[in-house]
Amino acid sequence: MSRAAIALAALVLALAAGAAGYARGHADGKAAEAARQDAATVKAMGEQLQAHADLLKRSNVASQAMRAAATRLESANQQTTREMSDALFATAPSRTDCMFPDGVMRGLGAARDRAAQAAASGIRGALPAAATAAQEHAGRPDRP
Repeated sequence: MSRAAIALAALVLALAAGAAGYARGHADGKAAEAARQDAATVKAMGEQLQAHADLLKRSNVASQAMRAAATRLESANQQTTREMSDALFATAPSRTDCMFPDGVMRGLGAARDRAAQAAASGIRGALPAAATAAQEHAGRPDRP
């Protein structure tokens, strides 16, 4: 074998080794980038899961508060109904001419005001105040 043949063989071998090295490096680089992207995706999904867990906890707290508010409202409604019923029962004979005791009328007005306030603001949140009976009749000469 001549020197030219040996040099050519060495050159071909070097080129083949360089091409193989480039291909291996390219494949390793692609795999490393895919692993980096996968890790970023897993991290983002973990953060989203944590955010959803936090939202779930907050919604449970809000739900419990709403249930407690509804329970308090129901209790107040039952108490008011009981008081009105007792007051009306005690004075039933005197209402033959549809006359109601002053206390019952005040209770009805107060109940209407509370119902208007609850309708305007819900049982937990505050919205603009509802007009009360006194505010509705103020400035209206046709109403007592």
